[in-house]
Amino acid sequence: MSDFESMDAGNASPEKANIGKRIGGYLIDAITMGLISFALSFGSPLLAFVLVSALSLYLFGWRMGATGVTPGKQVVGLKIVDANTGELLGSNRGLQRAGLIWVIGSAAVFPVIGLIFGLIALIDVVIALVDERGQRVTDKIVGSMVTDA
Repeated sequence: MSDFESMDAGNASPEKANIGKRIGGYLIDAITMGLISFALSFGSPLLAFVLVSALSLYLFGWRMGATGVTPGKQVVGLKIVDANTGELLGSNRGLQRAGLIWVIGSAAVFPVIGLIFGLIALIDVVIALVDERGQRVTDKIVGSMVTDA
């Protein structure tokens, strides 16, 4: 019997992920995307922004929704699932989650309003550290959570 079958039998929700693994997965994803962005920045900044945004939405949205993992989460043994059922989100909900995070992060680069969005992004991450299920605000909106794979 798989973990999810036994979970369904007892109607239990998925368990939240180990915080050290979450930080490790996040750092792997952030450093990788930072390096890709840096490498592309020597061309057109607008083209680099478009390419990195498209890659981010694919990896952290569509692919994550379909497989449950981002590259960093796959390395450290985590996955993102539906907070109630433990099932994969599917590509549409994965894109919703990634899109919310992308909008907040992208808006943080603008003068003045960027300070507000930077604060929102910080609160989103801090909430995950103190939430009993380890959910970011964006996870709560989409109904997702990070769990050990």
